[in-house]
Amino acid sequence: MIKNEKGNVFVYILVAVGLFAALMFVLSKSAGQNDGAADLTDGESKILAGEIIAYAASATNTISQMQQTGATVSMIDFMLPSDIDFDNAPTIYKIFHPDGGGLNYKPLPQKASADDQVGLAAGYYVGRFNNIEWTPTTADDVVFTAYEIKETVCKELNRKVAGTETIPAIVGDTLQNFFVYDDLHAGTNVNFEVTNCPTCEEISALCVTDGLGKYAFYSILEAE
Repeated sequence: MIKNEKGNVFVYILVAVGLFAALMFVLSKSAGQNDGAADLTDGESKILAGEIIAYAASATNTISQMQQTGATVSMIDFMLPSDIDFDNAPTIYKIFHPDGGGLNYKPLPQKASADDQVGLAAGYYVGRFNNIEWTPTTADDVVFTAYEIKETVCKELNRKVAGTETIPAIVGDTLQNFFVYDDLHAGTNVNFEVTNCPTCEEISALCVTDGLGKYAFYSILEAE
């Protein structure tokens, strides 16, 4: 084989390697984009449920720390960092603000999300906007919510916090009206009562469904 032919063969090999690498990149990128919609393994569901519980615990700790520095529950502001007034004073009472609670706001993990792209987006929500009947008084309670999560994650959450994968169905109103501040959606908040979910009574954290394919995990961060 003459010198030029050897050079051409080498070029062809480089081109083939380059094309193969490009193909692998496209395939891996496509797989990554579909991760959120793919079925979860048991291990993935366990990890995601653990992340949600850990974030709720972080919110609880933040509220406790704010109370230790003199903030009452009624003073705490749950305004999201995306709000145009987020940096307006007083910032020391804002749970997500560095001057206040300093809780790091994070989105719901994509793989845990079951966002139907209608109305309120899937995500983490924290607020004080209604009363849960089995708490000590009729005052509003502070509630953390992971809204519109996948059923498999919901089951794993209940296994972790309640020892069962059973998901209670609530009645009487929507998940968002019970568990998300109504400034963030089109509904109106209502108190969460035993009649809405008899099996939820005295349970401080649980994943529930509306029976129509939506799932939400609630955790009472401050029972008033």
